[in-house]
Amino acid sequence: MTQPPVVRPVVPRPLRPHNRQSFLIWLSGADPYILDQTPSDRPKYQGMGGAVLTTATLAGVSMFFALSMALNAAPATAGFVSMVWFLAILNLDRWLVSSLQRSARRRDILKIAIPRAALALLFGVIISTPLVLQIFGPEIEAEITKIRIEQSSANQRMLDSGPMAQEIKRLQGERESLLVTIAGGGTAVDAVGNDREADRLTALLEIQRKRRDANEDAAACELTGDKCKGRVRHDAGPGPYWKKYKRREADAAKRIAVYQQQLDERTESVRQRAEATAGDTLKEARTRLPVVQARLKLLQGAQSDQQKAFEEKNAANKGFLIRLKALDRASGNDFTLGMWRALVFLLITTLECLPIFVKILFLLGRPTRYDELLEAYERERLELGKQTARKERQAGFLANNDEILYADYVARERSKVLEAMAQRAAEAELEVAQRSLDLWRDRELRLLPHDVDGYVEVRGTLPMPIQEAEPGGIQPPVNPMLAAAGAAGNGRRRIPRWGTLTALFRRGR
Repeated sequence: MTQPPVVRPVVPRPLRPHNRQSFLIWLSGADPYILDQTPSDRPKYQGMGGAVLTTATLAGVSMFFALSMALNAAPATAGFVSMVWFLAILNLDRWLVSSLQRSARRRDILKIAIPRAALALLFGVIISTPLVLQIFGPEIEAEITKIRIEQSSANQRMLDSGPMAQEIKRLQGERESLLVTIAGGGTAVDAVGNDREADRLTALLEIQRKRRDANEDAAACELTGDKCKGRVRHDAGPGPYWKKYKRREADAAKRIAVYQQQLDERTESVRQRAEATAGDTLKEARTRLPVVQARLKLLQGAQSDQQKAFEEKNAANKGFLIRLKALDRASGNDFTLGMWRALVFLLITTLECLPIFVKILFLLGRPTRYDELLEAYERERLELGKQTARKERQAGFLANNDEILYADYVARERSKVLEAMAQRAAEAELEVAQRSLDLWRDRELRLLPHDVDGYVEVRGTLPMPIQEAEPGGIQPPVNPMLAAAGAAGNGRRRIPRWGTLTALFRRGR
């Protein structure tokens, strides 16, 4: 029978120790020991590590500017947070680069690369924004000044047209009226101007005056051609149209006379009533004036506080939002600025995404000697791992088999011991039972009287207390009558049987 071939574990050959530990090689995620075998590939991965370091540095600088602009953070605080952000981006970019591995099909490479490229692009956009804002700082500051002026003017217009401003205007007018009333002794108030009937008559009077003047001009246009005011000029003389306009003019003049008379009468009545109540009006004005002045001062102070608070907030607004808004406005109004803004943004974003793009180009190109050695090394490590796993599994099987054999052996030996112990226990029980029967037989024979019939009658019907044997082992004979008398109060007891003796024996054990 032929023996199966012995499979020897494949152990990778130890490579030459790497004497030059390069930080850039570590950032690129390449194996330095394999790069020792392919020196021509070392500059490529050093360049990739340099790209990772560049992106992390830009990220740290961007975070420093962002904290300074948005939060007005102290330089020490901004520097510490920027260093933490630098390390985070450094580790993230190193993971993005090292997690991309070569595959036999480009489709598989793209499936792995696209999500990582999207993540790198997102971080690139976020990191490039503060740098762009810092580069175009002067233009942004100039536009922020314009935005602040516009916002201040808009806030002032809102305050001037709001409910508080309307109330202030009303109180100012009331205050002026009260001051005039007090200065005139209570009679200087424009009572006619505050009378609704007088206002109505004044309005009607004005309407009739306009009607009279319009008809007068129309009649002059018909008669002489003057004062036509947009009408076709006529020189017809005193014709029917001229008469119509003259009648309307006369009617309007009559109405004007009537309304003027009513207005004069109403004005006189109002003035007389105002003069009659001048004392009360003066008293009321003096009482009302302090209230109006206090309310006016309160509202003016509140309006001033609102304007002051807005100005302080507007002056302190230097965050991201207003800077982005200012940059959008400035670049929208200036083509050159907008073009350079786009170019700088694309440049910084491309630099942030450079490591992942370089690694994707490496993977899409032809395999290098480093890739071939790395693939062979990984295959050897995989085979070695499989063999190690098989050995460990076989060792586990052997250990389990030994434990099973040991358990079986212990069970067999234990069963033998238990069997021997059970046999000895049975022999001991038999010996004890025989000895108990012999003792019981001897005792009963010693107690057997000459009157057999009386013995059977007494022992079969009356209980007999079991007495302990004397040290000599011989029990003295018992009088059946005394035994019967002594057992009368102890209950009835039958002659012991085999089952009873066995139970007593077990209980005694």
